[in-house]
Amino acid sequence: MKMTLWDQIQTLKSTQAMGDAMKGVTKAMGQMNRQMNLPSLQRIMQEFERQNEKMELVSEVMEDAIDDALEGDEEEEETEDLVNQVLDEIGIDINSELLNAPSSTSVTAPAAKNRVAQAESTGNDESGIDDDLQARLDNLRKM
Repeated sequence: MKMTLWDQIQTLKSTQAMGDAMKGVTKAMGQMNRQMNLPSLQRIMQEFERQNEKMELVSEVMEDAIDDALEGDEEEEETEDLVNQVLDEIGIDINSELLNAPSSTSVTAPAAKNRVAQAESTGNDESGIDDDLQARLDNLRKM
């Protein structure tokens, strides 16, 4: 392929423009190298890594402490559930026993607080439950 004179001039101009651009880039890189303090940047990065690792350790310790603190609540709930299950199996209703327990002090409430809404009996099998609840309420009013 033959190159015309015009093509050769174009190629030379392009090569010269590329050389000028590379000269500018080289100058800019030289200036950046003079401005950058590589040992200082390395120290900063090492300090950042140390502080980041320290933060991760502290965070992990805090998460473990919070998990340990909250773990006790679950054990307490499990213990309470187990006690209630055992009491149910042997037939003890702790709430009714507490209601029937004698009180060492008598507390009088204002008349408005003594009023309790009465449910109408529907005449079905739940009336025994309503009677039991009414007896409990009457027992509480006596105290």
